[in-house]
Amino acid sequence: MAKSPRLNSIRCMQPAVVGLGKMGRALARRLLAEGLTVTVWNRNPAAAADLESSGAVSAATPADVWKTADVAMTFLANDEAVQQVYLGPAGLVETAPEGALCIEMSTISPDASAAVGAAALARGLRYLRCPVSGNPGVLASGNLTLIVSGDEAAVEEARPLLQHVGPKLFYVGEGEQARVMKLAVNALLAATAQALAEVVTLCEASGMERPVVLAVLGGSAVGSPFISYKTQALLDRSYDATFTTAMLVKDLKLTERVAAAEAVPMPVTELVAELAGASCANGLADLDFLALLPYLQARAGRPTDVPVARQNDNS
Repeated sequence: MAKSPRLNSIRCMQPAVVGLGKMGRALARRLLAEGLTVTVWNRNPAAAADLESSGAVSAATPADVWKTADVAMTFLANDEAVQQVYLGPAGLVETAPEGALCIEMSTISPDASAAVGAAALARGLRYLRCPVSGNPGVLASGNLTLIVSGDEAAVEEARPLLQHVGPKLFYVGEGEQARVMKLAVNALLAATAQALAEVVTLCEASGMERPVVLAVLGGSAVGSPFISYKTQALLDRSYDATFTTAMLVKDLKLTERVAAAEAVPMPVTELVAELAGASCANGLADLDFLALLPYLQARAGRPTDVPVARQNDNS
């Protein structure tokens, strides 16, 4: 196995961002703004054009990122994308120099992550599971929450780099615990969003104005950063997606798989997954997951914040 010309030291701070969706692009821009040299790769090269104009180095293939980077940071869509980028014959694992570090930041299943981890270990690589809590705007401000598992020494080496994107780093174990923790966070987020949809609809049906309802909720014992963050969007009836309803369904299905494997019943999660799936089926898949509210409004026969293509369903 070839040695890195830079001795693979994380202190070199030469990151690559692989996957340029909303989160990947925000990550690349954040690292560039912090003065780092950043290599980028995306399946569609056009996505890298504006980042190149901002100083990023564009790689032609995943293998090429190692020509200019010591660390690969990946934000990818799902299990299949992660396995293809990491485990393909010219993927990140097969082509990495010995001792290189991969920081996988997507929300994926523990099983898919474990397969990548085993392949990385077999080639002498360090592999950190680092899913995040936050959206592109939070990332752009450097305020992501990082949930990390893997080799603890590698986490400490990577910490200076990770601090560029978030001040809160929670180390939760040596294996796939970060994957489970991220799914747990999203399950609780989904349940909160559904409960919020229900109480807003109930209060409005009872004659209360939404600003009053949200002010009371935000100032009560159940007030939370989530309610605070979503208040303006709810007041504006804005469903521009930071995290789509379809993405929520994907994550809840992953959570159900983990729960089944551990024999842990999660009836609330299962119900919200069903409701989110019905929201998608009624034309709300690409909207922010707050679309649980207009779907419920439609079921209640109330005016909806956005059009809902009502179909027959049993939800």
